[in-house]
Amino acid sequence: MTTTFNGLEFFERVYGQVPDWVAKMHHFAPKALEYYTKLRGEILVDGALSKKEKELILVGINAARRYERSMIYHTKGTIDSGASIEEVADVLATCIISRGIPAWFTGVKAIEYAVSYVGKEEFNAAPPEDEDSFFASLADYNSYYEKEVGGELPNWVKVLNQFNPSVLERYTDLRRTVLKDNVVSRKLKELVLVGINVAEMYPKGIELHVQGAKKYGATEAEIADVSLVALLTAGIPAWFEGSDYLSIEK
Repeated sequence: MTTTFNGLEFFERVYGQVPDWVAKMHHFAPKALEYYTKLRGEILVDGALSKKEKELILVGINAARRYERSMIYHTKGTIDSGASIEEVADVLATCIISRGIPAWFTGVKAIEYAVSYVGKEEFNAAPPEDEDSFFASLADYNSYYEKEVGGELPNWVKVLNQFNPSVLERYTDLRRTVLKDNVVSRKLKELVLVGINVAEMYPKGIELHVQGAKKYGATEAEIADVSLVALLTAGIPAWFEGSDYLSIEK
């Protein structure tokens, strides 16, 4: 059943005030605000993914896109939905492997906001990596990617092998450290990466991380939820791209 919202009242309830962009949409296009609010109210609720997970995904997407304003809105949303600061930080670290250190630079502002919002001073740091967790040879690194994709070594890995194998080794160490179950599950991290690539309309990244998410148990409904969440921040093209990787069971 569709839930009806008054846009101004809804956003005041969510954010404690009416954001300027909401007030201006209400002034210039009140019907558009009404429809957007209804859409948001349909998507950002518990579904195949929980509201907390959806908000975490939006934090990650907006950090990767370096869009601080929306990232902060959804940091508040995920904390209000029960996420911990450690979960926010784990999601933001995941963004590094897909969109580099600038995503972390932006994400730090979400962590700072969350610390201020919650008023927390002590945190549970991730344990240091054991030396045994690193691979002993380049062949081991290559084997890792073959297992990750379930087949032949990806071409980008082959080329990096040829021209700068030490970069491949260090990047893989980072990838393995970040993409593992921690305070956030590997499955949800893969879904965050699906969301980032859907929002930026990058098919190769979508395909890679849809496969990764499914490998760790993600359902079609959960992947659909990610594309719907991305629609809220990146528009209907995000759904166009994400829907290409969905199948309808008959």
